Amino acid sequence: MDGIKVGPNNEQIRSAFARFAGESNLRPGDSSHSEYRLNAALKALPENEEQVAEFLRLADENRLSVAPQGGGTKDAYGQSVQAVDMILSMKHMSGVLEHSAGDLMVSVLAGTTLRELQETLRSAGQFLPLDVAWDEQSTIGGIVNSGASGLLRAGFGSIRDLLIASRIVYPNGQVIRTGAKVVKNVAGYDMNKLFIGSMGTLGVHTEFTFKIRPIPPGWGLLVIGNASVETLRALQLTLLDSQLEPCVCEWVNPRAAQAIGIDSQGPVLLVGFADVWSSVDEQARQVGQLCREAGAAILTELRGAEETEAALAQVRNIVPNSNLLQDTSAVVSMKLMGKLTDIPAMFEAAEARAARHDVSLKFSGGAYTGIAGATVEAEGEANADAYRRLIAWIHGIQHEMRPLGIRTVVDFAPSVIRNQIAIWDEATADQKIMRGIKRTIDPNETLNPGRIIGG
Repeated sequence: MDGIKVGPNNEQIRSAFARFAGESNLRPGDSSHSEYRLNAALKALPENEEQVAEFLRLADENRLSVAPQGGGTKDAYGQSVQAVDMILSMKHMSGVLEHSAGDLMVSVLAGTTLRELQETLRSAGQFLPLDVAWDEQSTIGGIVNSGASGLLRAGFGSIRDLLIASRIVYPNGQVIRTGAKVVKNVAGYDMNKLFIGSMGTLGVHTEFTFKIRPIPPGWGLLVIGNASVETLRALQLTLLDSQLEPCVCEWVNPRAAQAIGIDSQGPVLLVGFADVWSSVDEQARQVGQLCREAGAAILTELRGAEETEAALAQVRNIVPNSNLLQDTSAVVSMKLMGKLTDIPAMFEAAEARAARHDVSLKFSGGAYTGIAGATVEAEGEANADAYRRLIAWIHGIQHEMRPLGIRTVVDFAPSVIRNQIAIWDEATADQKIMRGIKRTIDPNETLNPGRIIGG
């Protein structure tokens, strides 16, 4: 194969792939255009790390572009990917490799779904304190590469706090290991963090090792409302200034609150605790007292892991899923990042802009993280007018947030919109650094060309 220049439909390259991976692991892709899903003429499904390395090596040598894919839920994340020759699906690389319950550590393959991992850990009374949308479809590799997190981030941290080691295949087929399979590891640079949120543009993860936690025996969730934005803003400040330790503290708008059966004319605050029951009950009692003093009401109180998780899952899943959307839908999702006290301003701007541009909004913002997600949909037919209104909402939010020092990223959008806007609102120094790293690791633009931060 050395020196042969081939195209994606050349039988020579397909035969080379099939020789080491087998015909059953090569399938025709869907080369038709889709606004929300990756498209390519060929899909490869490697079964082990050696096959991943060989796929990438051959693709890199022959200047073929490759898009790594997990569960496919995040195909419409990031900058719009240029046309790719092959999708590298990790679905056949799933399962828990090692679970050391005594060391609170687990190693797992990249194609494992989060739900599958949690079910395995639950049998030992443990869990990975990471919650993301659509956990039954989202793979660990996709979660790490998109930098996704959920409502529990307030109490347990993000993927950056939990990942301690990983194995990655570079575009040229070289396999590297980052970190170490020990919870306390301070030797050398923390290379794990370089690849978190890289959108599959620097390498293909094959394996991860995480710190895990015992499942807390007590779970509770308070839904607080019947209050103005100013009242909830004051309550948030009081909570931040208190000794309380919520694992969830989230601003939710009325449309998102409907997902958990709450009818409200204004914002709702979700405050959750996970600990021993005596601590959960005492902290819930104190929140109730703070609500009465502030003039807010507890609309409902959920107790137990099952009820709490069911409600949190509904809020998490306001994030769009590429697998569930047809091209007849016009949906975008934006991430906003600022100070903890910026969440009310994000909420008000998102609501006002949604009304102005006639789009429906679902909003969830972390009062203990400073990170919010806003999903807007132009209801009805996905046409030029619908896309125009969504773009106007995006530009409006970017315009309002920029002077406040709040950074924005368009997480999810149809390709017709991603091709017209800046996914990352402003050029920053870290974008220049990331592009330099991309050129060093992937000089041939083999992996996800065009999807890197800054385009």
